[in-house]
Formats: sequence, C-alpha cells, structure tokens
Amino acid sequence: MHRVRRALVHLHWVCVGRDPEPETASPMNQRQHLGMELVLKNPQTLYTVIPLCSNKHIGGKLKQSQMIVVAVAVVAILAVSAAAAFVLMKKEPEKLRMATTTSTQDSGLLDYMLPTFESKYNCRVDVIAVGSGQALEMGKRGDVDVLLVHSPFAEQTFVSGGYGTNRTQIMYNWFVIVGPDSDPAGTKNATSAKDAFQRIHDNGTAGQAVLVSRADGSGTHAKELGIWSSLGYDNTTVAAFGTSWYKQAGQGMGAVLDMCEDLNAYTLSDDATYYSRVDVALIPHLNITKQGDSALKNQYSVILVNSTMWPHIDKTLAKNFLDWISSKSGQDVVKSYVKYGHQLFVPNAPGYTSTTAITGFVDTRLFEGVTAGTSVVLDAVPMAKDTRAGAIDGA
Repeated sequence: MHRVRRALVHLHWVCVGRDPEPETASPMNQRQHLGMELVLKNPQTLYTVIPLCSNKHIGGKLKQSQMIVVAVAVVAILAVSAAAAFVLMKKEPEKLRMATTTSTQDSGLLDYMLPTFESKYNCRVDVIAVGSGQALEMGKRGDVDVLLVHSPFAEQTFVSGGYGTNRTQIMYNWFVIVGPDSDPAGTKNATSAKDAFQRIHDNGTAGQAVLVSRADGSGTHAKELGIWSSLGYDNTTVAAFGTSWYKQAGQGMGAVLDMCEDLNAYTLSDDATYYSRVDVALIPHLNITKQGDSALKNQYSVILVNSTMWPHIDKTLAKNFLDWISSKSGQDVVKSYVKYGHQLFVPNAPGYTSTTAITGFVDTRLFEGVTAGTSVVLDAVPMAKDTRAGAIDGA
C-alpha cells in the first residue's frame, strides 16, 4: 500500500507540477488530494485519477509526453494494487503435524496419498517418520496432532492412558521374512514364522547366518520381539544375543533393508517397503523367504492426539484427516497404490467396501481356504474384517 501511495503522489506531481497540500491548495488540488485518498482506500476507483489529470482540470498545460507518463503510472498502480489484493485475499494453508512409522514413508505411500488430502483441505502435512514407539511418545508430549502407526498393543496403552482418542484401523499389509539369495538358514522350508526365526537363531549362533533387527521401538521391532517371545526368548535375552550374528540397527525399515543387502542378512520387514525397494533395484539380492503366516498381519491405525490434554492441538484438521482416510475416497486412494505389480496396502476402515476392481497384484492370502473352482468376485470385496483363522488385531 505504501508503494501505491508513492505512485499516486508521483502521478499527481506529473499532472500539477507539485505536491498537493490540502490545507493551502486550490479547490481543484483539494479535490485531487481527496481522489488520491479514495484510491488508497479502494483501488478499484483508480480510474478517477484520470479526470483529475485532464486538460480541463489543469488549464490545458499537460503535454502529450506527460500524458504517456500518466498512462504508464496508472497501469503500474493497477498492477501493484492487483498484486497486493491477491496476496491479502490468498489464505495461508493450515499445517497438520503427523508422526508416523517409517514404513509409510519408505514405501512411498505418504507421497502418493497426502497431496489429495492437502488439496481438499488447503493444508500442508508435516510428516515426522520414526518408529511407532517414538511416534507415540511424540503424541504423549503433544508434539504432533495425529498419529499413523502400527503397534497395536502400544496403541491401546496410549489411548487407555488418555493421550489419544478415536483410534481407528484404516489399512493393513503383511510382515515378511527377507533374506539373501543363498538362504543359509533354510527359511524357505520353514513351516511358520516361528520356525523361520528358530532356524535363523540356530544358524546364527553357529556362524552361518546374520539377522538385522530394527531395534528402534517400532511396530516392526515389536512384532519381531513377539515372535522371539513365542519361542521362549524374552526381551532381555534377545538384547544379549551375540553381536556377530544379531545386529541391532536402530534404523528405519528402508535403511535396515539396505544393510541386509550389504551383509547378506535376514530381517523382518513390512512387504510394502520391501517391494518399494525392489521396485527401484536397491536390494537385488534380497528375497522374501517366508510369508503368508496369519501371525504376520500388519495393522495400521490413525489416532487423534488428545486436544483436551494439549489445547494447542489442531483437532479440527486432525479429525478431517481421520475422516478423509477412513472414507470411501480415502480408502480407494490407499487401495490404488501399487508398486512392482503389488497392491501394497489393503484398506480396512470400519464399514469400507471396495467398489472398484483390485488392481495389480492380488494377495491370494485373502482367499486361503477357498475351494478350488469356486467363483470369487473381486469387485465389492468387503475389506473391514480378516476372517482367516488366527488373524487378530495387528498380530
């Protein structure tokens, strides 16, 4: 606005040859001064400047060259005014702070789906990708507005402690055991995830195999510890495993997979991050050696951080995100994310039913137990419930 005022003053000088002083100027100069103030208050009345500079008003003394200067000045003022109005009218996007697991980041899902949400709500999502345990700690401190995590037991503890609300399951994928081409522990022949881990342990202590653990308090780390626990190894025992074969990385999923590629090692990974890494040829010598165990289901949920405990939380935008990702449109976006020919996440928000054909890879584990020759319709497949025996919330 200061630039507009200066431009108008300059325009007035061109017209009358001096700076107007309302207290001493002639009646015509007073009118010119009032016209300038009118423009400053309402740039749309800028056209009123032109009559003030006409030959009639200044005794016919304005030369043609001066009229050109006047025209240029008017155009400049219009441009500045329009730009200033645009800046004032444009609303700054709101910011949603989200803490999430590294698997949603490393798999590429967030880059794929968040622009749709940001466009719909004129906002920007600031993502902090850490292990689920660290994400939940950030929620406890009120450092973020919303969580997207995959550690069911820790999530339930978080909500029961009053730190979060509206925990809602929104999608799942699968954990897989990944290992080198040579598969020195023979995990391809394992009868279950437990059996595969026992084989890795036995071959590791014999110097024949290496396993890299996330060891970062993430949902993947919690799942790994759960498998060890089912074999009789508690957390203290696991932490004391020999460092020659059991590597505690303290890193995200993508980094751990890269380490396994370098070390010819095994690890427990979510399949989405694994396929995303394969898709860009970062881990050419790692293969899935064990999958399909119902105990390897990997459930993701959204939790709103308690705005009563932390009043600065943007509860409206956080709820908008939950409502969007659990809606049909949000779930369809999740479902449509395909890498390396594989659908990486299966949407399962409460009440969601797919109304579009499954694209890319169809996870045949969804249809275990279906009699050969039975007709299965892939359209309108209800995704809200996993009916396989042994499948539990995130187990």
